[in-house]
Amino acid sequence: MKTAVILAARKERDTTIPYPLQCYNVGEREQESLLHRTVSLLHEMEFETIIVVTGFCAELFAPFKEKGVQLVNNGRYVYTSSMASLALAAPYVKEDFLLIESDVLCEKRLLKQLATTSKKNCLTLVNECGNGDEALVETDGNFVVKISKDIHQLNRIDGEMVGISKISLETYKKMLVKWEFNSNLKLNYEYLFLDCTEKYERQYIKVADLVWCEVDNAVDFGYLKDVFYPRLRRKEDPFDYQNIISHMRTIFPEQDFESTLSVEQIGGMTNRNFKISFDGNNYVLRIPGNGTAGMVERGNEEVNTLLTYRMGVSPEILYFNEKNGIKLTRFIDGAETLTPATIQRYEHILQIAEIFRTLHGSAVRLNNDFNVFREIISYESLLDKTGVKMYDGYEKYRSRIFFLQERLNALGVELRPCHNDLVAENFIKDIRGKIYLIDWEYSGMNDPMWDFAALFLESNFTETNKTLLLEHYLGGSVNDVLIEKILIYQILMDFLWSIWTCIKEAQGDDFGTYGIDRYNRAISNLDRLVPPSI
Repeated sequence: MKTAVILAARKERDTTIPYPLQCYNVGEREQESLLHRTVSLLHEMEFETIIVVTGFCAELFAPFKEKGVQLVNNGRYVYTSSMASLALAAPYVKEDFLLIESDVLCEKRLLKQLATTSKKNCLTLVNECGNGDEALVETDGNFVVKISKDIHQLNRIDGEMVGISKISLETYKKMLVKWEFNSNLKLNYEYLFLDCTEKYERQYIKVADLVWCEVDNAVDFGYLKDVFYPRLRRKEDPFDYQNIISHMRTIFPEQDFESTLSVEQIGGMTNRNFKISFDGNNYVLRIPGNGTAGMVERGNEEVNTLLTYRMGVSPEILYFNEKNGIKLTRFIDGAETLTPATIQRYEHILQIAEIFRTLHGSAVRLNNDFNVFREIISYESLLDKTGVKMYDGYEKYRSRIFFLQERLNALGVELRPCHNDLVAENFIKDIRGKIYLIDWEYSGMNDPMWDFAALFLESNFTETNKTLLLEHYLGGSVNDVLIEKILIYQILMDFLWSIWTCIKEAQGDDFGTYGIDRYNRAISNLDRLVPPSI
């Protein structure tokens, strides 16, 4: 298969330049747009026929002719939708092909996986992201049975479609025949695909931990520039293979890795994580990221992880080096990393509440205390050593931040075992449905409301789901004291993690606007809670 069709005809609502053509890495020597990246990856994979169907601002796509791209214009793009554009590629499609929506950014490994799959038709699924415009999917075994943007039409949600698929020539021809007699010009291709195939013809791959996004408007494009592209760069940056082999030889001194080791980078924000495969076994190797020295006490992490494993809330660790933070765990095949959307499913909320009841209710004493005010002072010291300054106005707000310590003492603080870093990606569901908490780097004895504050903030919990989780955890109603404590902790964690970001970026990482966004949100919430006169 050496053919790809890219759909780029859509009229943009809030820009005069199509988002697939807008540069998202301004300031770099080799500037790149969504379409530029997609075409470059296809050339790298030796695709011979690349068709781009244009419409809105078609003339702006002309430079891609010089890159060997066949441009096809949908002159009726205002009145039609994606199937009309796909049909226009028919004269140039002679084989099975990749179908790519031009407003999608994704890792190159997805394109490679689709280009080499033996499945005739193959859709790409991920866990739903919760942006409100997903094409949600229901599956039955290895096959897709329903696709809908209306959640009320699905018995369950098994994921959402990424706008990149493999379509067989046979299926495409069936779609064209049916399209010829269609009277709805606004039909989207995925619904006609469903209509023209039997269940067994709708196979899929579900990709775990995929860095991807879809750009429909200016807000999405901002996230692309400031969040997803920096995340993609961190994940796709070349890694030191020999360094990984060196670590694996330390862990398995009798093993010969030169010809048997397979390495795949699988993400991580603070650290770099790799899926390591050899002799039929899969593992996850964690290598600490830049700037973590001084931020994380590895001895505490090792002890706390062991204690929480014994509680049954975290998976087993096979190797841990407290001097350099190298960690090896068994890779959980078929495991699902939760997202800000999937973590808010009813059944997950109930299970997470039970995890917190187990963790916070345990008589276990973790190896350290987590005091956010001490952490802020410690991070300030680390930042000072880098020579980098915090964001504008930091000193002005700092005294008001520390005033919150008095308010917390008045409300009452209790110390319980806490995780303290509850992004959705730290929740892993195994193939049996059991959810585990991973990455205990920042764990310690803390107020349980910190964990709830983090979970609600990082995954943008709805008010309904906040109440559901807290009431199930408490076994009763939520009072005003807990609500105020949660808000205070959210301010403090935004403040802390904004300093963390400055330290990491001083060490060479790039987090886009992650740090300044958290800083500004902390200040906004602080103004609500503590008047500027204090």
